[in-house]
Amino acid sequence: MYYHQKFSIHRRFRSRNRCVLPLGMLLFWLILIMPLYLPNMGGSGLKPPQNIITWGVVAAIITIIWLAMPARKVIRFTVTSRWLLLGVLILAIPLLYTASQWREEAFSRWLGLAAGMIFYLSWLQYGLPHRWHSWLLYGVLAAVTFQAFVSLMQFFASDYIPRWLSYPIVHNRPYGVFQQVNVLASFIATGLSLALLLFLLPRFAWACKTSERFRKYFLGLLLFLFSTLLVWLQSRIGWLGGGVASVLLLLLGYRTDKKQAAIASGLIVVAAALAVIFQLGGGVENIEHTASTHARLIMLRDTLKMITEKPWLGWGYGGFEYSFQLYRLARGFSTSGLGVVRHPHNEVLLWWVEGGIVAAAGLLTLIWAGISLALRAWKQSLQAQGLNQQTAGLNIALICVLIPILLHTQTEYPFALSAAHWTIFLLLLAQLDRRVSSVAERRSLSPEISAFLGGAIPAISLGILVLVGGALYANLTLTFAERNHLVDIEPARQAIKFDPWVNTERWYYDKYMHSLLVFNRTQDPLLLEEYSYWAQDYLSRRIDKNVYATWLSIMQYQQDTESHNRIRQEAHGLFPEDPRFLTKLILKPQADML
Repeated sequence: MYYHQKFSIHRRFRSRNRCVLPLGMLLFWLILIMPLYLPNMGGSGLKPPQNIITWGVVAAIITIIWLAMPARKVIRFTVTSRWLLLGVLILAIPLLYTASQWREEAFSRWLGLAAGMIFYLSWLQYGLPHRWHSWLLYGVLAAVTFQAFVSLMQFFASDYIPRWLSYPIVHNRPYGVFQQVNVLASFIATGLSLALLLFLLPRFAWACKTSERFRKYFLGLLLFLFSTLLVWLQSRIGWLGGGVASVLLLLLGYRTDKKQAAIASGLIVVAAALAVIFQLGGGVENIEHTASTHARLIMLRDTLKMITEKPWLGWGYGGFEYSFQLYRLARGFSTSGLGVVRHPHNEVLLWWVEGGIVAAAGLLTLIWAGISLALRAWKQSLQAQGLNQQTAGLNIALICVLIPILLHTQTEYPFALSAAHWTIFLLLLAQLDRRVSSVAERRSLSPEISAFLGGAIPAISLGILVLVGGALYANLTLTFAERNHLVDIEPARQAIKFDPWVNTERWYYDKYMHSLLVFNRTQDPLLLEEYSYWAQDYLSRRIDKNVYATWLSIMQYQQDTESHNRIRQEAHGLFPEDPRFLTKLILKPQADML
């Protein structure tokens, strides 16, 4: 009997540790990994190394969750997850009829959506002990707090920031680890919402009065800090997201504790007022938004026109960058005032304009999944009585916390710029889904299918972890080569062998740019031919003025008048202010390309 009890206790202890492992991995990422700045050349998707790391963390968490499951666990789907899965599957259909040159880009984006869905489903299966639920919220809040303090130092004490946190500052605006001010602002707005949630809802209060007093003081300080930073960041979507979420949360908190709601309101109002006064006094430089507003209105107008012209099949997944610029070029417009538009700054419009009515149906399915979840949470809050009111209040509060990021997707593309935003959004949404969905509403897969997925998903996730390691290594190596002007690309040539997919396009770009440096030494005409073939293929899916200019120089060197005039006319239409595209072919050959 003694040994049986000892074994039983040991088994429960081991099971408890396995349950906490995914949360531990998540907290480790939020607090210690996400704040790190790694050298990079900017961009979106998998170009920033932090996004690669985030996907590696997601794969690791998925693997841990599925390996920690009991061998005969049956996989269950909530109502919301079934709708989300249907939407993701519908959004895969346009992959079948998109143009071949855009298929890889299209599949990459859809794969990010599908991988997010797997992460969402995995978190739903994760039996996180109830007492650890608040740790998830505090972990996200800790990540926001760190970014807030670093941003504050970037404003006023940038010389004292440690070298390993040397985030770039552009035009006197802190960007945080995200390197884009609106992405940082929506992150801070999410933190403001979380701080309000933890400050106002009585279920998060600590039993010890002294500890609870310090918790409230700390949360009050964060409310003041986040509100101040939102004003100084001067991001309109940050203001909107933070403002809407805060008002809704304060109204919710007023029902349960009027005094706490009044204190929170006072902290936010005073912080915002003092921040405005300090800014007007010259403490923070004012930012003009007129040009960006005008540009986004043009994007919206022309994207809607493109949708009306091809409403059924769309313009092709993955081809918005190319199609949008060529669409405007055919109507006599250039990139002036807009730059090269790679996204319509609205996530709904991107999928719709590229995938047509099928993609619109998929998006409506995803939107309906979210709306129906919110409606069920609201219905439960109206019917809740007694202690259930606290549970219902938390569900409504979680909806409010999702608002800043959700609104951001309608004015920009935060999920492509920051995989952390995508991950945190899915985590909070899954938490809400678990709380709202009853056991009776859930549908189970058969034991056979559950067993198959229980083996396949962690195996695939482990494979992704290996790919992430190679991709990160190649990414950092390519960045080093680019920052050294591509003088030596041999380390990158070796690193790309470990990365068969993620950085391939970037590698070829660097490789052929390096070949021009080699041509200046060797005068080998084959190098120019290879660059021309690559440039023609690259410009069939991308719009890049530097590639246009280099290709024109090669055609001038080769005395290809017909091709030179055709490409120069197209490049001049796209970039009318670029002097490289103003003059016609010069008959005198050039000795060097660069």
